[in-house]
Amino acid sequence: MSPYSNKKSINHNPEAGMTLVITLLLVLTLTVMASAVTFVVNNHSDMTNAVTNKPVAIESADACIEEAIAWVQTSVGHVWLEGTEVTGVDALGYGKAKIKDIAASDGSLYGKNLKLYTEKKSGETRSAYFQKRLEKASCTSVNMTVIKKTPTGSTPASVAIGGEIGSLAGYESVAAPADNISYKYEILVVSEGIFNVATLAGGTEIDKTTDVSGAFKNWSNSSESKVEVLFTYQK
Repeated sequence: MSPYSNKKSINHNPEAGMTLVITLLLVLTLTVMASAVTFVVNNHSDMTNAVTNKPVAIESADACIEEAIAWVQTSVGHVWLEGTEVTGVDALGYGKAKIKDIAASDGSLYGKNLKLYTEKKSGETRSAYFQKRLEKASCTSVNMTVIKKTPTGSTPASVAIGGEIGSLAGYESVAAPADNISYKYEILVVSEGIFNVATLAGGTEIDKTTDVSGAFKNWSNSSESKVEVLFTYQK
């Protein structure tokens, strides 16, 4: 008997291992699909938050507009108006002055939010959730521009300080003060309000101290709104 007669012949199946390959492909496909679904759900969630919180962002911008009008009437606002020079004036008297952002880091509105804008009624209580929600609503910029500055009249050389009843004669006249000229200002205010919700990148919120105009701007998941108001003010 041949020594090799008890050995069985081994047949190599060309389809061996295909089950494992197909299984891996299915797992990969399911993983990609799950990732795509998660991405879409997150984006739709962010869009829903942005739309839902839009009214709060608008209210924040409106509140900053009111604060800007009130700021113009302060002594600091008067100094800014008096020192404003309107350039590029056209035939109608409209031009453009240097933009003043009172919500910048050195401005009076920096860091303020709706919680600070709104006052509680007597005996009113606010839940912690409601206060936290108000703290998230603020303004990123409140740009003020004087587009027209016109004198309301000429300053007289002298002013009478007294007169006789029934007579046009004045007792005495004094020189008018040099700063007696009054102006009428047309001011454009552009306020940008936000509702600062968490972003996808680590769940962090917007930091107003970062460069919001450059590459680090990360506002995609927050509600933004801009309100423009043109008003006239005369000191």
